[in-house]
Amino acid sequence: MGSQYTNNLSQLKNLGLPAITNLAELASQMRLSVGLVQTLVFKSNEHYRVYFLDKKSGGEREIAQPSRAMKAAQSWILRKILYRLNSSQNSKGFEIGESILSNAAPHIGAHILLNIDLEDFFHSVPASHVYSIFHSIGYNKLISQKLTSLCIFKGRLPQGAPTSPKLSNLACQRLDSRIQGYAGSKGIMYTRYADDITLSAFNESKIRKAKPMIEKIVLDEGFSINHKKTKLCGTRKRKEVTGLIVSANGVGIGREEYRKMRAEIYTMLQSDPSKLAHINGWLAYIKSVDTTNYARLIKYIRTLKKIFPDSEVFNLIPAIKKN
Repeated sequence: MGSQYTNNLSQLKNLGLPAITNLAELASQMRLSVGLVQTLVFKSNEHYRVYFLDKKSGGEREIAQPSRAMKAAQSWILRKILYRLNSSQNSKGFEIGESILSNAAPHIGAHILLNIDLEDFFHSVPASHVYSIFHSIGYNKLISQKLTSLCIFKGRLPQGAPTSPKLSNLACQRLDSRIQGYAGSKGIMYTRYADDITLSAFNESKIRKAKPMIEKIVLDEGFSINHKKTKLCGTRKRKEVTGLIVSANGVGIGREEYRKMRAEIYTMLQSDPSKLAHINGWLAYIKSVDTTNYARLIKYIRTLKKIFPDSEVFNLIPAIKKN
């Protein structure tokens, strides 16, 4: 037992993780009282406010918002433990240095694209998986149980907790490994952005033949598929990955979105200045994912500035404010 204890502490140290062996040490590291941490652990379900949001596809999405104290504990776990653990290379969502752009880019030039949506994603990760994550990195049973209790709500990952996105990625490591192992050997590219799985290839038959096995792996790993959102896009169809359009030689917002933005900018300047905040937000987003179309839109706005020289709105668009 002494040897195992030493090995666990050594493993935690090698990973750069806090060496915690009991509740008092955990509370001290979190800078919370032992009594408060005990309450958060043993009465965790009482520290959430639950509400529901309508889904675009119909139905409701449960949001469990942690209390201020619970969120403080979870934020510590995220910063000091979870962010120091590596997710799979296929995981592009909720990861430092990754984005919807890095999720879409590997699929540039593909002739066929398969999108699979994982249904009720966070809620599909049970407490047992979360416990396994903490225990596998070196925490003893007691601390693994405490950390798990601080991260789950009613036995599963809550949508609304800051720890859930990263934990969901860590819980998907075997899923990612199995899909990558199967798809990669067949020349199929695989990425996952949270609950959004994307596979692509140059050969349509490869994807069609692989689809049943990919779906079987997903089900084997305890996840469900939202078949209504499954999409298979061939050569002539528009290929969309996490909201971005993938073409033969690049990735961006696409012509349709670009034209829509031009029209909204013109409407704002001509008759509806209330759109300003919306447009500024979209310009910032487009700048981060599509520099070519961002430059085109800025050029268009500067052209409109000559048409509407007296408009004060231009002074409220950060992208051109200095010009």
